[in-house]
Amino acid sequence: MKIGIVKHLNARPLTLYFERTSGYLPVYENPSVLIELLKQGELDCALVSSIECERNHDTLDYTKVVGVCARDVVRSVLFFRHENDTEMPQVVYTDKGSRSSVALLQCLLYREFGKIVEVVPTPASEISQMMLDGIGSHLLFGDHALLQTPVPGYQVVDLAEWWNQSTGLYFCFAFWAFPKGKVWDDRLFLTALEYGLKELDSIIKEEKRLPIAVTDRYLKQELHYIPEQKNLDGFDLFIKTAKELKLV
Repeated sequence: MKIGIVKHLNARPLTLYFERTSGYLPVYENPSVLIELLKQGELDCALVSSIECERNHDTLDYTKVVGVCARDVVRSVLFFRHENDTEMPQVVYTDKGSRSSVALLQCLLYREFGKIVEVVPTPASEISQMMLDGIGSHLLFGDHALLQTPVPGYQVVDLAEWWNQSTGLYFCFAFWAFPKGKVWDDRLFLTALEYGLKELDSIIKEEKRLPIAVTDRYLKQELHYIPEQKNLDGFDLFIKTAKELKLV
C-alpha cells in the first residue's frame, strides 16, 4: 500500500510506523502535494491538511482518531507580520506546504479585520529571502517555520496561540485521509501512533537541525496527536468559518 508521508518533524510520531513496517510504501511530500496524489488515486492513504479533508469530502473519507494537534503555542505555524503592516496586510506570501495553515491565517485575519486577505503561495526559500530584504508579510509552516531565524522588522505570531486566544479552542492541522470505499480500521492509526510515541526519544535524538531541548518540548509538550474535545470543537468552528468565507 502506498502511504503519503509528510516530510516535516511534526508528523514523525504518526508516520514512523508506516515507514518501518513491511507492506507499506512511503511516498514523501508536503501535504499540499499529497492531497493531489490522493485525489488522483496514486495513494491508498495520506496525512493531509485538515481543511482538505472537508474540501474533498465527496471523494475522500478521513479519521479524526489521531492527528497533528495543538492547544496554544506550536512554533511551527508562524505569521511574520511586517512592521509596516500596522493594519491588515494587503497580501501575505504563504508557504505552499500546508493549506490548513493558510486558511487558518485567513480566518484569523477575517475575525480581526472583517476582510479576507489575498494570499500568494510562495516557496519557503523565497519567503526567507524576501524577509531578509524587508519585503512583505509571510506565513511559514512546519520545519521551515521551526528553522527560520528571527528577522529584524518582523513581528512573529504563532497561529495556534492566536486561534486559542481568539476562540478559546484548540486546533487540528492534519488528519489521515483515504479514498471513499477503502476501509481503514482506526486501530491501525492508533497502533502507528503508539509505536511513534515509544520511539519519540529516538526521533528527538535524530533531529540534528535543532537543539534537543527545543525538539523535546515541541514534540512532547507543544504538539499532541489524539484530538481533545476542544481540538474537535475548534476544527468544527474553523470549517464553519472557512465555509462562510468560501474557502471550502
